[in-house]
Amino acid sequence: MGLRIVWSRPLPSKPSSVTVIKDPADRYFLSFVVEIHPETLPNNGESVGIDLGIATFATLSTGEKIDAPKPLKKQLKRLRRASEKPF
Repeated sequence: MGLRIVWSRPLPSKPSSVTVIKDPADRYFLSFVVEIHPETLPNNGESVGIDLGIATFATLSTGEKIDAPKPLKKQLKRLRRASEKPF
């Protein structure tokens, strides 16, 4: 009996440990712990502060405001319009 291996991505370095998980469908999943050295991005001299809120999703230190996505509100409005139309 052999195992069919499907790699999601190549390992960046030699693994230091591995965890084997078997799900209810008798499939095995392996999780590897590897050491990486993250890339440091060059400093561009600019920074932006972000304030997360309730009424406004985010306010940037530049003054720009980003509204929260409201998919439920949009869908309820669409449903209300659709239910008003006679067949």
